[in-house]
Amino acid sequence: MVAWFDELELDPAVSWRRMGTRSLGDRPWLIADERHDAERALRRRLFEQSPDDVFVAAPLDVGTEVCDLVRRHTDVGATPESDPLATAGLAVQEDLCLLRRRDGGWHLDAAFLCFPSRWRLADKIGRPLVEVHGPTPGYATHLAGKVDRLLDRLGNRPVLRRNWFVHPDPSLHQPTRPPVDPVVPAADVGTGLHLRSERQTLRRLGCGWVLFTIRIQHEPLGRLLAVSRHRHRFTHYVVNAPIEDLAHRGMASNQVRELAVALEIAGQRSQI
Repeated sequence: MVAWFDELELDPAVSWRRMGTRSLGDRPWLIADERHDAERALRRRLFEQSPDDVFVAAPLDVGTEVCDLVRRHTDVGATPESDPLATAGLAVQEDLCLLRRRDGGWHLDAAFLCFPSRWRLADKIGRPLVEVHGPTPGYATHLAGKVDRLLDRLGNRPVLRRNWFVHPDPSLHQPTRPPVDPVVPAADVGTGLHLRSERQTLRRLGCGWVLFTIRIQHEPLGRLLAVSRHRHRFTHYVVNAPIEDLAHRGMASNQVRELAVALEIAGQRSQI
């Protein structure tokens, strides 16, 4: 059973616009799993082949603080690179984004980002968060102020949040947003659709910057549906969530129709 399935927000009454942050508590800050070696190898390959696509350095003192912090929280050694943020980013499965408050708002000013969910680092670096999230409908009106207030009052104890999407592409490195996702037919949704979740943490560094970690976890949708209680929760979500929430999570109306057949819930939803 996949443990993180239990952390997914599948209440259709809870909008994706909800921040949903909570204290990390005694949960691990960084997570290493059975895909650790393969994902680290992919991160190194991306970094070596196209460093400008995945890496923007931080000031030396900021990068060094991140690297020291990562070393204290992982048993895995890393080959020292010429830049400490690169050393940290190659040691873990998480992407590392660094936010700085300047010019009246929080900006994405450095990162080691190998596994973006349909966005390019080059398009976002140096921009305020409201522009970073520009393609997200409703971010400016519903979330921008909440995010800024959260970052302003953040302490050095990490907070945790998680989001999730359903994509037909299982690739970890997804810098491109397709104009339209292909529709996976009902018979193939278990293997052709993939649950992609971002486990995110935020913490303030001693230098005043904020470290934002993003850990991509993904599984074929069939693994979720194979467990009856998860299938029940997911079905309830698909039946009852607003159409715009489903679309935000990657399930446009034509894909929802195929899911309805696969989940044997056709007819339970008037919009389908």
